[in-house]
Amino acid sequence: MARGRPRKADWSEGTTRKKQAGVSDMTMLSKITNEAINENLKMRFENADIYTYIGNVLISVNPFKDLGIYTPQVLKSYENKNRMELPPHVYAIAEGAFRNMIAYSENQCVIISGESGAGKTEAAKKIMEYIAAVSGGNSSSIKEIKEMVLATNPLLESFGCAKTLRNNNSSRHGKYLEIQFNAGGEPVGAMITNYLLEKNRVVGQIANERNFHIFYQFAKAASQTYRDNFGISGPESYLYTSRAGCLDVPNINDAQDYADTLKAMNVIGISAEEQDQIHRMLATILWLGNVEFIEDNDGNSQVKEADIVNFIAYLLETTPELVNKVLVSRTIETSRGNRRGSVYDVPLNIAQGHSARDGLAKAIYDRLFDWIVMRVNQAMQARGEARYIIGVLDIYGFEIFDQNSFEQLCINYVNEKLQQIFIELTLKAEQEEYVREKIEWTPIDYFNNKVVCDLIEAKRPPGVFAAMNDACATAHADPKAADQSLSQRLTACGHSKHFELFDGNFTVKHYAGNVTYAIPGMTDKNKDQLLRDHLELCKSSGNSFLQILFPEDVAQDSKRRPPTASDRIKQSANELVTKLMQSQPSYIRTIKPNENKSPSEFDNKRVLHQVKYLGLCENIRIRRAGFAYRQTFEKFVERFYLLSSKTSYAGDFIWTGDSESACIQILKDTNIDSKEWQIGTTKAFIRSPEVIWGLENQRERYWHNMAQRIQMAWRKYQAFREIKATKIQRVWRQKRQAFELIKFREHGDELLGGKKERRRFSVCSLRTFNGDYLVVNSNNKQTRGYLLREAAQIGTEPAVFSSKVEFLVPRALRSARPMPRQLIVTKDQICIIEEKVVEGLVQHSLVSKSAVSSVRDLAMSPYQDGWTVVHLESQPDLVFNCEFKTELIDWLNSVSQGRIRLQINSTIAYNNKNMKQTQLKFVKNEAAQRPVFEKKSVQICSGLPAGTRSQTVRDRPAGAATSRPRPQQQQQRQPAASYNAPAAAARQTNGNAYAPPSQQQQQQQQKATPASRPVQSTAQSASARRPSAPPPPPPPAAAVPQNPRHKALYDYEAQGDSMLGLRKDQLYEIIEKNDSGWWLARHNGVDGWIPSNYLNPEAEAAPRRAPQAPVIPPPPAMRNNPTANVDNQQLDSMAQLAAALASRSSSANVTPTTDKAHVPARPGMNRFAQEDSDDEEAWE
Repeated sequence: MARGRPRKADWSEGTTRKKQAGVSDMTMLSKITNEAINENLKMRFENADIYTYIGNVLISVNPFKDLGIYTPQVLKSYENKNRMELPPHVYAIAEGAFRNMIAYSENQCVIISGESGAGKTEAAKKIMEYIAAVSGGNSSSIKEIKEMVLATNPLLESFGCAKTLRNNNSSRHGKYLEIQFNAGGEPVGAMITNYLLEKNRVVGQIANERNFHIFYQFAKAASQTYRDNFGISGPESYLYTSRAGCLDVPNINDAQDYADTLKAMNVIGISAEEQDQIHRMLATILWLGNVEFIEDNDGNSQVKEADIVNFIAYLLETTPELVNKVLVSRTIETSRGNRRGSVYDVPLNIAQGHSARDGLAKAIYDRLFDWIVMRVNQAMQARGEARYIIGVLDIYGFEIFDQNSFEQLCINYVNEKLQQIFIELTLKAEQEEYVREKIEWTPIDYFNNKVVCDLIEAKRPPGVFAAMNDACATAHADPKAADQSLSQRLTACGHSKHFELFDGNFTVKHYAGNVTYAIPGMTDKNKDQLLRDHLELCKSSGNSFLQILFPEDVAQDSKRRPPTASDRIKQSANELVTKLMQSQPSYIRTIKPNENKSPSEFDNKRVLHQVKYLGLCENIRIRRAGFAYRQTFEKFVERFYLLSSKTSYAGDFIWTGDSESACIQILKDTNIDSKEWQIGTTKAFIRSPEVIWGLENQRERYWHNMAQRIQMAWRKYQAFREIKATKIQRVWRQKRQAFELIKFREHGDELLGGKKERRRFSVCSLRTFNGDYLVVNSNNKQTRGYLLREAAQIGTEPAVFSSKVEFLVPRALRSARPMPRQLIVTKDQICIIEEKVVEGLVQHSLVSKSAVSSVRDLAMSPYQDGWTVVHLESQPDLVFNCEFKTELIDWLNSVSQGRIRLQINSTIAYNNKNMKQTQLKFVKNEAAQRPVFEKKSVQICSGLPAGTRSQTVRDRPAGAATSRPRPQQQQQRQPAASYNAPAAAARQTNGNAYAPPSQQQQQQQQKATPASRPVQSTAQSASARRPSAPPPPPPPAAAVPQNPRHKALYDYEAQGDSMLGLRKDQLYEIIEKNDSGWWLARHNGVDGWIPSNYLNPEAEAAPRRAPQAPVIPPPPAMRNNPTANVDNQQLDSMAQLAAALASRSSSANVTPTTDKAHVPARPGMNRFAQEDSDDEEAWE
């Protein structure tokens, strides 16, 4: 099969796949009705296909058995696959969320909804397992986070799930797990948000249900240490675990689950001491349930068995008297206006005693569960920067029981909010977006449950929650009176057609069906207040862990009404909705096939009811008529710009349209049918998911081809590296000293600190720090430097810096003026030498000599001048103008080991010869091109900005003038220097080192002509002595240029006199190719520099030469005279020899010098590059 072609499907593929029943994506149903959806789900359920798609929404039917579809092999098969490549699966939803997070840099969330027992918790577990398996990262911290995320499942299931009539592992709390990822898609942390724990289950359950799993696990599998210390026995020994008559559950192993819970605690990092305290609280709750009451002579409650109270006091680490007081009495405080009144201990009857006992047990468990969630979040805190989030929502499902109370109202309210999100994002928002984007669309009717949400949570007009809060506030002392007040206030909700009130009950018509709620006891559950007696008991305990669970202050006296349970669940639900709306959602809609938890029973009536209230039929209609993918123009172009040659990398130069036109161009160039996409006002819409997958595949193939090119280039580089390794090492050894001086020069820039303007010469790339400019270190006694050394009296101590300066010399009765002097700096001394001519002889005298240790600091102006003030201790300061100021302060800072610092100021104070303080002022004057000293002030024009850094030294460009001519070679283009022609032109105008050669360099290159010119002139003089020839023949055709010619791909306007403009599709003759990316070209007889990346890299083929004119034979006299022919040949040879000798003598007459400090550097080279030029020529 040809390379790069897609693999073709054949008949053999069907033999390895399971036979599918029905349709895997219900958007393909021929008839869209609720009955057809129900029939398709039944066919797939009976075929063990529990997953079905509606577009990107996954429908999951609980199989009530293990189908073997969650193995590691199955998980691996869904990695890096799009949704339609494999059968529907929860792994495909997880894969889509994870890949979309990475590809589009957007937060994701997976919303799992359905009624209780439909499989939401299991789906959430599989989502987390898949993300932990496919997310990258091999570091220990990332692996630890993955293990912790998975460990939260058994831990929170034990403390937050219970067996109900509908589900053996029903979530009795809401959980939103946010997995945090870094920019590379690696999990770095996680956070859990807890919603409304059903704490009433701790103290009571209906028949055939159980308490939370952890109580049965603890009672059945506790260690012997816990049994001895906490008095633990079987679950049948405790009222809270045995009252409902269900101790064991099929397919649940409490002992094994307890071991998994303890392992999860260890993984998360809960210490052994903390685990002991958790089990102590669980034992306390179990023993509280065994407290029974009897009636005393006064009709009040009395504890039946005092031993139980004593043991509870031992567990709580408090006194038995205080425990007994909390159980049989209640403290009431009266108030008179704003003043506190009397405090009374009111005895409780038996019913009130049971209520006080249960309230304490519920409060301890609720605080313990919140502490566990907090401890888990603390352990999973992000180890690095979190860029993206994938949230997984596992919350209680919709519930309808024979007796429904406050808990069911809160649970169903949260499910109404989730249904509203689904409607907002899949039905309402999608149709509104089509209208807003002006997409051709046929509206579809659907039921919006916002009216039901408003009925429960609204304040104006008051909803159910508002009526509860008002009833609790007006009749807070008597629960029965509060319930009667609630019944009266609920009449205000009668305006809604989704509400009915009758006989102490009320009915709410939810999206999932009508639910009747009992009013008695609802206001008392809504209060959900911690009694002051319970708080005093916990705060007086000697157990520090119990005090952590109850951090409130007993003496607090807040006049503000504490929030009720309905207030908290309303706030939590709205916060959850806000989080979900900020992420890109993926949906899993779970369906419960029967009420008997049977793996083979499919209740058509029950499933049809769920299909209706989930709105699956409307979802299919919108999906079939709508668009599967939509994205803003900018993000669409950002992801798929490579698929069109007009918008890819060349688009930076040639694309002039906006993002909308770029989207259209990409869709057209990829040959997508126009019926498959539409362009809105801000987004591009694609109808079929297969189209977007095709675009993704093309994008992957593009990167694959680029990877092959990179590999090829890498292999070439490896070969080149092997060949050039020796040369690089040799060059490095020779250039080491130059690099050290360059580093020294950069240190000088840092000393200026961006506070002083710079001169152009100071930052020029050719400028190097040579130090000894006066050659003071020379040992030749005939040199000037040696005489300066003798005058400075420095002996054999080497000079680190020497230069000519203008030294400020004081004059009698007149102001000081600058005079030429010589400055010599050694490791220990600063010397000023005067040089003058006396009777025709040069004499040197020492003017000033100061120790480096006596220098306090240096002072300069913020302008580009070189005036420097050296402040000395107990002697006149040195004031002079030095051209190499930056190098001077660098050397002084070096020899003083960083002690000498620099001060920048426009007015500098110094001590004159008489040790009187004088000021030197600096004034800007744009007319003063050089510093002008006049009357203790210096005038100077503006220089380069203060933050200008020294330019880096560049290698000699190919084609620059050298000491001897070289054969012309074809230079390769270097993309790093010419990747962007407009940017290169801007750099040229800013004085950057990569600018094209100047006109002076062009003139130098034009002067460096080959040695054939003298030959030509000599030959002409020789031919002048020949006999006259007959008339010349007609002129031949114009000569075709021998240099390569390249075609211009784009227009380019010249930025300077030395540059040449370009016109698209015209040919330009290339005279010289420079490595910097600028080529010397000729067009219509005009030469100039042009950017090479605006040209076609392939040279145009040379045109066919015109036929040459026939050679006219010489006259017969010349043909018959062999002596004349020989003479002519001798004359030509002599002329060539003379020209060669002349060119050699002209180069040989240059007298070499041993003083390399005065050798002028070539353009683009420092003096070290000049020294090594011969070696470089030898290498090349």
